[in-house]
Amino acid sequence: MAEETVASEEAHKTDEASRGLEKMSIWDVYYPSRPDLDKEAIPVASFPMIIYFWPTLLSFFSCAVLQSVGLAPSILGWWATGALAFNLLVIVTDLDQKKFAITVLVIIVAALGLYISTLKELAFAGAIGGWLAGFDLYYSSDVLWLITAFLSVFFLVGMIQPRFNYWRIEPNEFVHYIQPFGRDQSIPRLGSTVVREVPDVLELLLTFGGGTMVIRREGQVVARIEHVPFLGRRMVAIERMLGVTRVRHVGSS
Repeated sequence: MAEETVASEEAHKTDEASRGLEKMSIWDVYYPSRPDLDKEAIPVASFPMIIYFWPTLLSFFSCAVLQSVGLAPSILGWWATGALAFNLLVIVTDLDQKKFAITVLVIIVAALGLYISTLKELAFAGAIGGWLAGFDLYYSSDVLWLITAFLSVFFLVGMIQPRFNYWRIEPNEFVHYIQPFGRDQSIPRLGSTVVREVPDVLELLLTFGGGTMVIRREGQVVARIEHVPFLGRRMVAIERMLGVTRVRHVGSS
């Protein structure tokens, strides 16, 4: 009887403690709400790389709308093409902090050099300007709307996937779920660390503080969760749950 009473009291205390924790919402996999609150679990998911193409999607949509009201097609063509080229750059390169700074400096120096050369009326600057001005770059309204539709469908499909394939970060374990099948992998909390990596500054900017979450156990990488949006915000909640001694923030070298 005494043992049953003790067990009942412990269960009651556990229940009271759990009431102070905010319930996990699966929709937090898209945007972590209230990271300053103590949570029972935190969902984290790897997003497909289509998430980085939101500037291109918005650009083609905006160009389609603006072209329909009479804005010059050549200006819009350069705008849409520039957005697409930027997104392709994000996909094919990994610019850490050092490489990003060097790239920005190179672009600034090249732009200043071209500007000064134009002021001095140097021949090669005029040739480059004339070559660029010779491009008649434009998209028909149908093409702009069609590309917008394609990107919208791909983006929607990509955004649905994390809802069914995600990690649940809990105080005692890290569990990978694949719905509707349920638990796919479980990593004990004991002996594990959570690391935030930022392999690319452009990816960091496009995902609003995103990056890669790496789970290590006894020095070995047991899980890499890539392309996680708002990861910096999520780490605040993870720190509260696991304790700052177990969580480290690092950038790629």
